[in-house]
Amino acid sequence: MAVELLEKQYTARKIAGRQEEMLKLARELLRSSSCDQAQVRLLASDTALTRFANSEMHQNTFEHNALAQVSVRVASSGGLQEGSAYTNRLTLDALKETLGKAEAAAKLSPPNPDLADLPQGPFDYPFAVDYYEATAACSPEERAKRVLKAFSINEDKAFSASGFLSTGQSNFALANSRGVEVAWNTTTARFQILWSGPNSSGQRDALVRDISALHTEELSQAALAVARRTANPRTDLPAGRYPVVLLGPCVATMLGHLSFMGLSGKDYVDGSSFMSGRMGEPVTGGNITLLDDALDPRTLGLPCDMAGVPRQRLALIEKGVARAVVHDANSAFRGGAQNTGHDSGMGQPYPQNLVLLPGSNSLPELISSIKLGVLVPRFHYTNTIDPMATVITGMTRDGLQLIEDGELVSGLTNFRFTQNILEALKNASASTTEQLLVPNQYSNTGCLVPEAIKVDEFNFSGKTSF
Repeated sequence: MAVELLEKQYTARKIAGRQEEMLKLARELLRSSSCDQAQVRLLASDTALTRFANSEMHQNTFEHNALAQVSVRVASSGGLQEGSAYTNRLTLDALKETLGKAEAAAKLSPPNPDLADLPQGPFDYPFAVDYYEATAACSPEERAKRVLKAFSINEDKAFSASGFLSTGQSNFALANSRGVEVAWNTTTARFQILWSGPNSSGQRDALVRDISALHTEELSQAALAVARRTANPRTDLPAGRYPVVLLGPCVATMLGHLSFMGLSGKDYVDGSSFMSGRMGEPVTGGNITLLDDALDPRTLGLPCDMAGVPRQRLALIEKGVARAVVHDANSAFRGGAQNTGHDSGMGQPYPQNLVLLPGSNSLPELISSIKLGVLVPRFHYTNTIDPMATVITGMTRDGLQLIEDGELVSGLTNFRFTQNILEALKNASASTTEQLLVPNQYSNTGCLVPEAIKVDEFNFSGKTSF
């Protein structure tokens, strides 16, 4: 009975009706505004989660969230004055109250000469987002079946599994007083599993829109295989500089740090980006092309940014050469550039759908080309040391392996690394043809990267005993 109720609640037709209701609310609120410019952004989402540890499910949660942001701008001689206010009640009365707070805030705010007009619409959007009823209506019982499949592959009590399976759906609507109007709805499912033994571990993490494409048993098998293969790791390889094979999660972590270090147009205009003053110059090796591409369906991108501007395919680094940073309306206005559709809703534009173009090798070919080196499955607890020099530090984790004479010979205890990312990408001599989507840590999108890249020299600055 509960499953039938979920299925009725999350039909595509019913969700489309909610979307239209949200747009209607936004339109009515805009008619109530007396300010020069106004924008209404509405987001409603449902998220369910099954969590497990020690190979036992121990928690089911369900969250229904709603958020409305109302922003207004008032023209003055010194620039635009802006006010914003928020509510989690998506009713017309609550939104009108929020509009009043935003208008009062705008009157009190000082004029901002760096504030741009809201985007001028209407726009044509490049694609419609996929919505899957089975994902949105996935019940606790269905999630449990999928998790139990992941457990079923192991009978060795020395290894235990922890992680989660989450499913959900999101509805978004935005309208402004300058002709922009857009709405979308979509679904996501994510499965993360970590198999741990006495002295080894292996992890897999996957994100999809359609839960039928989420193969928990296969992901679990892959993670357990790493944990078994790297048991009883060697401790005799000292810290130092080695050739490495970095698997996709490591690559995605480095690119994520690059994004925050200086692929934002705001940082570029401020002069605090590693790209500042280097546009058109080589910054990585010539085999590196980095895009931001929401139009590639494998990245699970969305058709617009948080201001309703269409997404686009943008080359950030092309064959090693710095080509572009991403802009929202404000950074584009300040820098005399084009708005690239990267309003994050947080005052800072960021790439959302990074894509590192693949190479022409297989993973075994990368491994076989190294006489003495390390295969690194993923990084953990990474932090920025010097954003202008793109230096980060962190730990290796979950299946570090020693490469000798072109073969994987054993597990290794973990290293601390301290590495200049651009230097690593200059030393990246090969990458795989195969690509994979690595889920972003803080959003339901991903970074599309080669399965692995070979870096000829990587700096391990410290050694651990585990």
